Amino acid sequence: MKNFDSNAIGNAAPIDRWVAAMEQAFIDTANGVVEVPQRVHIDRGHDTLLLMPCFGSTYFSTKLVSVFPKNLLKKEPVIYGSVLLNDGETGRPLAVMDGSKLTAMRTAAVGAVGIQYLAPENASTLGVVGLGIQGFHQALFACEQRAIRTVMIMDHSKEAMARFSERFSAFYPKIKVISCRSAEELCNDSEIIITATGSHHPVVPAHGEWWKGKTIIGIGSYKPEMREFPDSLFANLEQVFVDTRVALTETGDLAEPLKRRLIDEAQIIPLSDLILNRVKPKGETRFFKSVGMAAFDLYGAKLVFESLS
Repeated sequence: MKNFDSNAIGNAAPIDRWVAAMEQAFIDTANGVVEVPQRVHIDRGHDTLLLMPCFGSTYFSTKLVSVFPKNLLKKEPVIYGSVLLNDGETGRPLAVMDGSKLTAMRTAAVGAVGIQYLAPENASTLGVVGLGIQGFHQALFACEQRAIRTVMIMDHSKEAMARFSERFSAFYPKIKVISCRSAEELCNDSEIIITATGSHHPVVPAHGEWWKGKTIIGIGSYKPEMREFPDSLFANLEQVFVDTRVALTETGDLAEPLKRRLIDEAQIIPLSDLILNRVKPKGETRFFKSVGMAAFDLYGAKLVFESLS
């Protein structure tokens, strides 16, 4: 059995192949090619344990993930995990992979698919709220989808903003990085906005109608008590695209607006419907909310295994 660490996964394939793999995961899930059993989700205080299996035509995968938000205070990763890839015919273990890196890469690729299908072709400004491992990778992948000239960043930690700027510039030296003093500044000046936080309260303004004409990618809130967006945003959306219908109950960013009838279920559309040309985007604001699904882990693990074997 092979063991792929963070460096191996990060160098396994270029960004465009990761995005193509996630696009295929959307399509195959919608067409019933993969089987995604319900994930096991265990909360223990503020911490979370996730067990996510997925069965495909030639492989199956299982991811075990721990999410410990207070690790930020300890200067440790918030997310730890491992992904096991097995042969689909015999069950033979093929590889174990660093789950944190695989999750970061595949989640960034999922966000990039949202940008690919929702953002204007001429978008040149990107805003990222939350600069942990997810926010950093989201920015890297987003800048491959559009000709981004400026990245606006915002985090409660000045150290995180400085670290992001230094690391990001090593990948994209010609893209200007601006540290914002407020989320309002970031939202007003960005055409594409990505949120990647673990917040329990909205991290973007509830006023000013900054969302008009914007593409918004929500990555961070993964539990019912978590929110990244205010009610006022949802009251002005015509469509809400999601990666999986599980999102309706799993994230507070959908569960609460639904409960308060700010949106209804008819407005919530799988992004796969857009990819398969079953629907067209409507409204001046484009919104995609991802909570993740095991098919993304399977297709990411498959990409790594086949690229490095």
